[in-house]
Amino acid sequence: MIVGAMIALVSLSYLTAGAASQKLRPGNTIGILMLIVGTSWTLDHLLTDVPFPVLLLARVWPAILGHLLIAYPTGRLETPGRRTVVAAGYTEMLTLVTTGYYAPPGEHWAEVAQSLEVPITSLVGFGMLSALFHRWRTSTVAQRRTLTAMLGASAVAIISFALWEPASRTGHAPPGIAFALSLSSIPFAYLTGLLRRRFDRANVADLVVRLNNAEPPNVRDALADTLHDPTLQIAYWVPTHSHYVHADGTPLHPKQPHPTQPHPTQTHTRVDRAGTPVAILLHDPVLDSELVEAACAAVGLALENERLAADLRARLRQLAESRAKVLSAAETERRRLERDLHDGVQQRLLAVAMTLALAETVPTHRSTTLLTEAKTSVLATIDDLRALCNGLHPPILTERGLPGAVRELTALTDVDLALTLDTPLPPEIETTAYYVVAEALANATKHADATRTSVTITGGPEELTIRVDDNGTGGADPSAGSGLRGLADRVEATGGTMRVLSDAEGTSVRVVLPCGS
Repeated sequence: MIVGAMIALVSLSYLTAGAASQKLRPGNTIGILMLIVGTSWTLDHLLTDVPFPVLLLARVWPAILGHLLIAYPTGRLETPGRRTVVAAGYTEMLTLVTTGYYAPPGEHWAEVAQSLEVPITSLVGFGMLSALFHRWRTSTVAQRRTLTAMLGASAVAIISFALWEPASRTGHAPPGIAFALSLSSIPFAYLTGLLRRRFDRANVADLVVRLNNAEPPNVRDALADTLHDPTLQIAYWVPTHSHYVHADGTPLHPKQPHPTQPHPTQTHTRVDRAGTPVAILLHDPVLDSELVEAACAAVGLALENERLAADLRARLRQLAESRAKVLSAAETERRRLERDLHDGVQQRLLAVAMTLALAETVPTHRSTTLLTEAKTSVLATIDDLRALCNGLHPPILTERGLPGAVRELTALTDVDLALTLDTPLPPEIETTAYYVVAEALANATKHADATRTSVTITGGPEELTIRVDDNGTGGADPSAGSGLRGLADRVEATGGTMRVLSDAEGTSVRVVLPCGS
């Protein structure tokens, strides 16, 4: 009676858990492994005198059980160490079953195999238990929440097997129902985890209530508590720059974990509303993807509000950084002008003054020559001053405005120009637009070896849009070159945005500048 109850308890627990897993998590192999363990255990205790393939299936349940424990909860053996431990379990069972089946009774090899079966099986089992404990010890909080119940059940089952099997051979084994209960604790622990997932999904509804009652609402903390992942981070989409930023506005690459996270195994889940990116959640990969998506759907409006706030912070941060760079560049330029005026124009003017003073003290025929030299020096000084002024502001902008200046830039090259300006532009916008076109055309000619270039400028009362495309070799990177980087700083200092799209088919520089006051 006890033996029958033991067999039935273990078989039903694994078969039930496997069937439930296949229904609730059909893509996870844990359910299949549960079903195989239940079937193998039943065959092992009910069949005798069977062919070798059937015997192998019946006796392999400890190895499959070890595979199940190591692969939990994803069903995958994700590291070489885990694959090695599982392979050792299968190898040990195959060797023992093969030796016991083909060696005649009473032969030395059969006796050796029988005597080594328990210690080797126990050794492999404790090796698996050590791997499980090491994995638990190095896991995140969310992973420990998932692994703890299974680790406890595994420890009980492995220790019970190590004690019960030798005792059963000597006739001093405790009741078999105790061993059956220890093995059955594993599927019960697994079912408990599935049930907890159901409860977690039910708690998602509390997210909305919590955020509505909080002032101001903290979406990140609410999601972290609901998903039981304290390492969770949220990054928000900024459409004007086509990248994600943290809540404080600092940029984030969507494929990289947050730099402050101690566990580099984070994954991310993208959140969209009406097909438009809103945010990504950086979270522990052990979290149930359906639970994460349900939580994100529940707080979708709150995430959209946070995204707008993050977008504003990113703009303010970018504007502050750009203005700081522009101020630094202006200070550097001021010092350069001071040095040029001191070393060039000032020295020429001093020389002119000395020449005129000398002309006053020499005879008339000699003073004529000195006056001619002074005139020549004054004209050269004017040329120097004109060169300095051209570096500060292109004079063609003052003379012809942006349309004339751009046409002058494109006059000497084969450029398709489309220019539409519906309203006068502020001087600083004109200057920035001029330098955008000049730098983009220079890059296309000098670096990209382009044979075709097009410039499109459209201006309205609110914004000025500039697009310069070429069919060059590509490879333009604002972060790698001082020209484009300085141009981006100049654009951002006016409150505009600049994007550079560059590949093997060419480069496209796209700039939007605000024209309103």
